Amino acid sequence: MALLAGLPGVAADAGGVMSFLRRLTRWRGRMDTLERLTAAAHQRADAKSYRRWLSRTAAAHRPRTPIIAVVAVAGMPADRLPAYWRLALRHTAGAGMDVRFLADAPAAAALERLGQCPAQVDVAPAVDAAAMVAAARRHLAAAPGGRPRLVAFFGPGHLPTAPAYPPMTGAALCYGDEDCLDASQRPADPFFKPGYSPDLLMHMDYVSAGMAVTPALLERLPTPPPRDLHGLALALAERADRIERVAATVARRCHPTAAPPCGVPHPPSYLARFLHNRYGPDARVEAGTAGWTLRFGSPGGLVSVIVPTRDRLDLLAPCIDGIYASNDGDGYEVIIIDNGSTEAATGRWLAAAADRHERLRVLPAPGEFNWSRLNNLGFRAARGDSFVFLNNDTAPRRRNWLARLADVAGRPDTGFVGALLLYPSGRIQHAGLALGFGGCADHIYRGILPVDGGHMFVPPTAPRNVAAVTGACMAASRRTLEAVGLFDENYRVAGGDVEICIRAFRAGLLNVYLPDVALTHHESQSRSRTDPEADTAALKALVGRIGADPWYNPRLSLVSTYPSYPL
Repeated sequence: MALLAGLPGVAADAGGVMSFLRRLTRWRGRMDTLERLTAAAHQRADAKSYRRWLSRTAAAHRPRTPIIAVVAVAGMPADRLPAYWRLALRHTAGAGMDVRFLADAPAAAALERLGQCPAQVDVAPAVDAAAMVAAARRHLAAAPGGRPRLVAFFGPGHLPTAPAYPPMTGAALCYGDEDCLDASQRPADPFFKPGYSPDLLMHMDYVSAGMAVTPALLERLPTPPPRDLHGLALALAERADRIERVAATVARRCHPTAAPPCGVPHPPSYLARFLHNRYGPDARVEAGTAGWTLRFGSPGGLVSVIVPTRDRLDLLAPCIDGIYASNDGDGYEVIIIDNGSTEAATGRWLAAAADRHERLRVLPAPGEFNWSRLNNLGFRAARGDSFVFLNNDTAPRRRNWLARLADVAGRPDTGFVGALLLYPSGRIQHAGLALGFGGCADHIYRGILPVDGGHMFVPPTAPRNVAAVTGACMAASRRTLEAVGLFDENYRVAGGDVEICIRAFRAGLLNVYLPDVALTHHESQSRSRTDPEADTAALKALVGRIGADPWYNPRLSLVSTYPSYPL
């Protein structure tokens, strides 16, 4: 039934019922339809199926290193505290840790009235990240039999699973997946986390629930430590030489004060300092009612927009007009790479394009279509300090997006930057790529609305680091392209975007998905939807050498592009 429920949305994205039926006659169209319907089914996966999966995949290990766990008890209504406390004792009893509870005064008083305030409960005037760090340091100093090798933090409403951590591999900071208990006190609502993603951590605290650190890293914190857990995670990440996600569910949300790691209304206190230390004095936080935007203060300069095309004036003209209508100022140029247009109307439009728009050039590039070669020609002809490679079947949906792309692309740690691309219906076409699907790579979250909730992975509305972004709209600085090289022209139609992104992250650069830059994408309107076999074979070989995607959770399915555990 879940598959049938997704049919209307699939038909709408195809342009209506007749277009949908025509698409079903093509192999790629049938695959697109199956992916969309599978996404609908996975979105409706219930808690019972998650518990079945969890029981099949539960690790049998116990922590092999001494761990102190600091568990915060604060903000709990007095009438709910007894049930929570019984739950906390049951969870921590099997966690294989030296568990220390840190309670605020109201919680401590309520526990004393219950006669359930054991010796391992500390009391603090305010239970915040700084108090949790202080408690951890006290217990480290008093730890018998030598210093524990790890300290784990569980904020208000979070408890360790049992067991919480697999054997460690030498990371200074580690974190794992989390879920929550439903009304019947059973595991539900999992959150499968990516590998360490600085861009995600700057926008969402996906690390602090159950994060574990070495005592040496704890001692490197600033004085005083940050007071909020998000700020603490940033401060620790800034100082850690190695950060890892462990392949286990390490934390469980147990009551309403434990908010899921998204929708945070205010930036953490340490974020401005983190930006300053990482990107320099011009980086700043711009807070707003719907969250915050980070400005990195990258050097300005000219942005070169490179648009390959062959005829299809119905797509090209709105694309070019949209670039000029949606960007203020004159800090950009547009280079149209004409790959052998033959229609008279296109020829007339191209001949007059430079008169219609300032800073526009048309570069003839006849011959067989080769996406990589065309973009390389555009780069060599461009004067920009940063570059936006753009399909002719795109149309911007927000203002001043070129400056936003250039600001992120201009960071010294950035490789390639991609945007949120939407079908005309408003459903997602691109929200970052993940490696491994079909042995290659694919777009995750394709076919859903950005505002859809209930995600098991990072929501598509959050900036994050990714293995690759689509070449339909990708930005990079001149410095990046000179460092990693231009597009590999052996990839004629498909795969060149993924290959160059892989080259970038193997060189130590971060590829970034940026959802506040949004464009409409009429996918593959200018060419066949069938990728050449040579491109696919080359990309499969490359991805096979890479292994697991560093920024996708390996516990998620590689069948459905909607992120979900395997059903």
